Amino acid sequence: MTLYRLLLLLLVAAVLGALAVHGLRGDTGYVLIQRGDLAIETTLVNAIFLLLAALALLYVVLWLLRWPFRLWRSGARRSARRRFLDGMIALVAGRPNRAGQQLLKASKQSVLKLPALIAAHAAAHARGDRAEETRLLDLLTEAAETHDLATELRARNELLDGRAGAAIEMLVPLSQASRLSPMGARWLVEALAARKRAREALAHLPRIRQSQQLPPEELARFVSRVLVAAIEQTTDAINLHALWADLNRDEKRIAEVAIAYAKRSVQLNLIGQAAQEIEATLKHGWAPALVLAYGALPPDAKVAPRLKTAEGWLEAHANDAALLLTLGRLSRQEHAWIKTEDYLRRAIALGAGSDAWEELGRCYAEQGDAERAAKALANALAVQHGEAPASMIAKHSVDDLLAPLPVAEERDDMGIPRLPR
Repeated sequence: MTLYRLLLLLLVAAVLGALAVHGLRGDTGYVLIQRGDLAIETTLVNAIFLLLAALALLYVVLWLLRWPFRLWRSGARRSARRRFLDGMIALVAGRPNRAGQQLLKASKQSVLKLPALIAAHAAAHARGDRAEETRLLDLLTEAAETHDLATELRARNELLDGRAGAAIEMLVPLSQASRLSPMGARWLVEALAARKRAREALAHLPRIRQSQQLPPEELARFVSRVLVAAIEQTTDAINLHALWADLNRDEKRIAEVAIAYAKRSVQLNLIGQAAQEIEATLKHGWAPALVLAYGALPPDAKVAPRLKTAEGWLEAHANDAALLLTLGRLSRQEHAWIKTEDYLRRAIALGAGSDAWEELGRCYAEQGDAERAAKALANALAVQHGEAPASMIAKHSVDDLLAPLPVAEERDDMGIPRLPR
């Protein structure tokens, strides 16, 4: 770019020179400069050249006078860049104290002031120095470029200090003015959920998804947590229905969300709807936690027994401990004692743990067998404390409940037996 400007300047000078020669046309002109007894006579051409020479000399003198200052400023800029780089490396390497020191020194250079202050604030936040954070945020607020960022960072600190209401007051105006960043939107969602206003926060989830500010797994957990909070904060059946209708299909198929909906439906005496949603979710993806939630639903005279539906899942999930535990619970609700004992025995063998023993204790207690009930509950406590359960003979067979189960023969699609896994 400098070479281009120099060539352009030379071209302009040549054009002006040509115009001057053409204008003079052999007449060099006459210039008289007189002050008192002093008189200077010369031609116009000589006067112009002398003036240009004087200006050039003045420029050289000024350049030489400014050269030490330019050299000093150049060194200061190089030093600031080194400190900024050193500070950023220290910040990433986990040395926030050194990072803060270097970045504050770098911020004295006007070109690096705002980037260095932002990074220095990150270092202060990393070491938990709220007083320094506040001071730096005040400096960032003064600049128009970082005013909104400083507001969002203040809101984050308010949220971390447990003042979600104050954070909402800072972030909502930015959201209404369409100046809220994706990270600010995330903090607003967190604040709204903390103030039991998670339903309002759902409108910001699409932007957080699009920003890709979180890894996929962490984003899924974040979205699930907000949706669960929104469901748990519904006040009545009408609000629950409206919220569920607003969710898209993928959100409804999240296991934790479906479980939260089922629990809230049970609290609002909507057991049938809870069962239907769990069944629909399981059709699109198997989740042991959902199966356990299905078995934990209380019986309802208005709803058909769920045992038959759950037994239909056995063909594809015969060795699922959660399903067998659920089948044991549903069988107990229908007083199918033999089935209950069989399902729970298989669940224990597959690692269902203390929950299966506890359910077995309830089964025996409801049959009036206090001795077996006490033994089963004792085994539940033992498993909870990491101890081995005691041997116990089943009520409806002569088998030990801890005896290994016979291995069922498995065949592939062609009818050929498979080796045991």
